[in-house]
Amino acid sequence: MRMRTRGHLSERLERCGGLAIDYRGGRLNLPAPLHLEIGCGKGDFITETARLNPEINYIAVERVSNVIVLAMEKAARAELTNLKFILGDFAEAAESFPDGSVDRIYLNFSDPWPKNGNAKRRLTHGRFLELYKRILSDGGEIFFKTDNRELFEFSLATFPENGFELSSVTFDLHGSGFEGNIMTEYERRFTEMGVPICRLEARKKL
Repeated sequence: MRMRTRGHLSERLERCGGLAIDYRGGRLNLPAPLHLEIGCGKGDFITETARLNPEINYIAVERVSNVIVLAMEKAARAELTNLKFILGDFAEAAESFPDGSVDRIYLNFSDPWPKNGNAKRRLTHGRFLELYKRILSDGGEIFFKTDNRELFEFSLATFPENGFELSSVTFDLHGSGFEGNIMTEYERRFTEMGVPICRLEARKKL
């Protein structure tokens, strides 16, 4: 189903222009420390995370303009100065990130692409993990959450195969006693439905 175009989209994006990063002009000059969310959706997770951690800089990437505008408006209302946004495809935007410029990557409820023929599109496929390794700092980490058990099991294999060490692995985040979790809009919905949330942390090997 095609997403309905939100009213006055171009005007709304323009009003939030101060929060946008244009990655098409070559290598970005990025602040440190820097955390990155790939696929921020409507921005519940990244805006709350940035609010709670003003000493850290954040960039959120989202390729759907109808969705990212909601996240940008949330950040603007909260007057966050440590959060910026990239509208576009991460695989393309990654070319503009300097080596070792990101300390943490968040992957929250990424599209599972369940058909085997689409495995290369999964954000935890080896081709993406190689991109992450380049832009991650030494010892940089990835925090990954999903409701999709098959994608999680796939990822449990691909992370170690591509130079990452796993920790904090759980198939039931909300039953694990983990503290400090910030929920996304999808996570709230799945949790209300009784769907267990899987989570892991993956650290780039030195």
